[in-house]
Amino acid sequence: MSDTSYSTKEKSQFMNVQGGEKKVMKKILSVALSTAMAFSMFASVAFGDAAATPQQKFDALAAKGILNGYPDGQAHLEKDLTRAEFAKIVTKLFDLTEVTNKLSYKDKGYNAKNWAVPYIEAVTAANLMQGKDTVKGIFDYNGKVTVEEVAAVLFRALKLETPATTDNTASAWAKGYAQAVINAGLIAKDANFKANASRSLVVETAYAVDQLKAAPTVASAEAVSPTKVVVTFSDKTTTTVELTTALVAGVETTINFKHNDHDYTTKVTLAAPKVVSVEAPNAKQVVVKFNRAVDAETISANGVLVDDAVSAIKVGTTGNVLANAEVGLNADGTVATFTLPGETSYLKGNYTVSVSKDVKTSSSEAFPAFTNLLTVADTTAPTLATVTSVAKTTTNKVYVTFSEPVKLYGLIATVNGSAATVTRDTYNSFILTSSSTLTSGQTYDVSLLNATDFAGNVATTNPIKSTVSVTSDAAAPTITKLTTEGDKYINVEFSKKVNRDSLVGNVRLLDADGTSKGVFTVVTSADGTSFSLRSPLGAMPTGGTFTGTVVFGAGVKDTLGNTLGTAVTQAVTFTKDTVAPTVTSATYTSKGLVIKFSEKVLVVGGKDITLINDSTGAVVKNISSSTGVLSSDKKTLTLPVTSFTGAHTVRIAAGLVTDDTFAKNALASTVLAVTGASASSDTTAPKINKIEYTDSTTTNTSVTVRVYAEDETGLNVATLRNESSYTLNGSALPAGSYVTIEDSNSVSPKTATAVVHIPGSAISETKSYDFVVSGIADTAGNGISPAFIKALALTDRVSPTLNSAVVASNDSNSLVLGFSEKVDAVASRDLEFKINNVVIPTADVNIGARIESGNDINKYNVTFTVKSGVFNGEKVLYVGDTPADANIIAYTKDAAGTLGLGKDYINSITVTVKSGATIKDMSQNSITTGTEVIGK
Repeated sequence: MSDTSYSTKEKSQFMNVQGGEKKVMKKILSVALSTAMAFSMFASVAFGDAAATPQQKFDALAAKGILNGYPDGQAHLEKDLTRAEFAKIVTKLFDLTEVTNKLSYKDKGYNAKNWAVPYIEAVTAANLMQGKDTVKGIFDYNGKVTVEEVAAVLFRALKLETPATTDNTASAWAKGYAQAVINAGLIAKDANFKANASRSLVVETAYAVDQLKAAPTVASAEAVSPTKVVVTFSDKTTTTVELTTALVAGVETTINFKHNDHDYTTKVTLAAPKVVSVEAPNAKQVVVKFNRAVDAETISANGVLVDDAVSAIKVGTTGNVLANAEVGLNADGTVATFTLPGETSYLKGNYTVSVSKDVKTSSSEAFPAFTNLLTVADTTAPTLATVTSVAKTTTNKVYVTFSEPVKLYGLIATVNGSAATVTRDTYNSFILTSSSTLTSGQTYDVSLLNATDFAGNVATTNPIKSTVSVTSDAAAPTITKLTTEGDKYINVEFSKKVNRDSLVGNVRLLDADGTSKGVFTVVTSADGTSFSLRSPLGAMPTGGTFTGTVVFGAGVKDTLGNTLGTAVTQAVTFTKDTVAPTVTSATYTSKGLVIKFSEKVLVVGGKDITLINDSTGAVVKNISSSTGVLSSDKKTLTLPVTSFTGAHTVRIAAGLVTDDTFAKNALASTVLAVTGASASSDTTAPKINKIEYTDSTTTNTSVTVRVYAEDETGLNVATLRNESSYTLNGSALPAGSYVTIEDSNSVSPKTATAVVHIPGSAISETKSYDFVVSGIADTAGNGISPAFIKALALTDRVSPTLNSAVVASNDSNSLVLGFSEKVDAVASRDLEFKINNVVIPTADVNIGARIESGNDINKYNVTFTVKSGVFNGEKVLYVGDTPADANIIAYTKDAAGTLGLGKDYINSITVTVKSGATIKDMSQNSITTGTEVIGK
């Protein structure tokens, strides 16, 4: 789409300021920044940089060849700028290609020997400047350039937006340009825009643009929570912006922030929570990506997966292979990595991966339930990622990290030619303990034999050989965070791993008067960066608040032996806890009945848990609280229960536990559902005999799919009705889908037909969709294997709608029409256009072909043919044969009768789809008529 020229007139001299062809403008845009960046950054650079004087800015630009001084060596910033000088500045500033062997103008002295010709031809080719007299072909290169002409050129080159209102001294034609550069901070509001531009003014502006070219642009901005936005720049770097005002979901919001001493402005919309993708980067891990930060406590407890928050069930089975998986979150909380536990478990084949609706964002919004099929076939061998060793002076430890989880069994290591003991640190990393001493500052050879991932791929170089330099670390650990948990505990985080034993008896609590209240008990049992400590207080003071100081003794040390050296203090306030604990889940595992609580608890003896069979109503067992085992973090209670099958109810007596606080807030009576394990000897999986479906129609937009299933012992109806048992095109069923059962009234029928109802509104493209059945099981828990796949030829029955009409950002004479989906063709007879409430005749509406690329792909460009004339002595723009009250669009005369839709004289634009419109989508669905959109 080419930009359309705007002719401007000032004192009977003309200057055309035009946009250019795409290939020219791409070059300009490669160095010009987005509108948002320009608006924020020019203001701070152009006028806020007190360290750079106009002369210093001139010198900086001159060094780059953008500006030249006079023959006397002076800048003469007080002089006015000529049009030739300005053409050179624009050429150099925007990296335009100088044009030789071409003479577009007839000025006296305008020849190949004129120094200004290559620059004048360059700005002409880029459609940024043209002659003052286009009829006679005169550029007037020695003439003075005005401030408003400078504004117009920069407006076009930088693609600034036309402001809604203007308040400046520029001529009528230039008010929009002038206001844009004022808003951008390029030129002061009180400048005389009709005056000649001084060299000083242009130096300030050019310097701001040049500085801006060195700064990366905003490539994208994604809200990962209502108050956190991750911004990615054009140079691939990122930053996280913390907001003081929370974003509102679905509302586009402009945010301002500073990064590397540059001010930025960008727009961001907080999207509704959703799972973006699920993948298996290797045979040991499943990675789930979310578009919002996850509340860690809804997917993990002490680093282990919360039961069934995320599940991966191999097709043909019912067990969750991710049970007890280790959970890791990335820094912004949007990527969760689940690592299968143990030295033998790994992934291979097809899995149904589901994310429960109980998983929530950091702002407590639920992620919609998600199901997807995942195929795992790991054929990539592991590689060595890092080899490090750190010591105060000497050590015998070397730390190695691989590109993926690696088996411990069979991994043989040597350090400096001597055998080293290999122990696991994480699934990706190991600690090599050498039999010899390693000295800080020295380099040693490291060899790793039989590095094998869990899929059996052996490192391609076997053994892997590397070297390690022992780095000196003599820095003391620091406390990075200290928080209270309830009214008895503190959690403290250090900058590096700390020796747990050095904390024992070495952390004291002082009251507000400095009196010692005793030492903290270290609850955490291993070295690490995070510790839980119990306060020495025996009770909360009257008033329910204790304010004091935590003192870490000088002997607290890291695992290398670096001590704090001097005592370190941290302020602390304990507040009486009055909130009772709650049960977050109850599940049956091989260990028994596992109950998880919202906080640390203490078990009260003499209380019972009653287990009731839902099918018979009989009490299976009364379980005494005294038989339970409380986890080390005091949040999980495991009770020994013999195997039971099917749906059951767990009734927990009030007061079974209290929280571990001074108040001992008691648990309320709680009732939960729990499903037992299968004890059946049935190992035969159910079968899918066939799948039939009915496509949507123009009168019934629902798609129905009939799944005919059977099992010799009985089908589990709940799995038949579970939407997660089915996927469409590799994703969960569309929102609004549901399942009913035909031909059966039994709770465990041997044959049944599941009818899957899919809203036709979810089918937006006519094509073949793979419908997959993978989660159906029998009453013994056997799942179908392999998954049953049926190709559904479904038709798009959704009518397209007109949903946007906006003035083109790069051509304010054009209106860009957007539709809800790709439409086949748009004719002027299909739509009614009103500009300033004047209906534009069909003959005066020009609709181009569908745009095939770029940001406006599949949209349509519209221009309007109007006339300029005089009505009652006033200059007007109108449609029709002669101007009249009914067909005058605006009381103004734009040059050559063009209609600038972005100009101040255009107050409203509306577009309405006419009754009988023939617009159709690619599936030949007719457009929804009567829709009206506002373009301005």
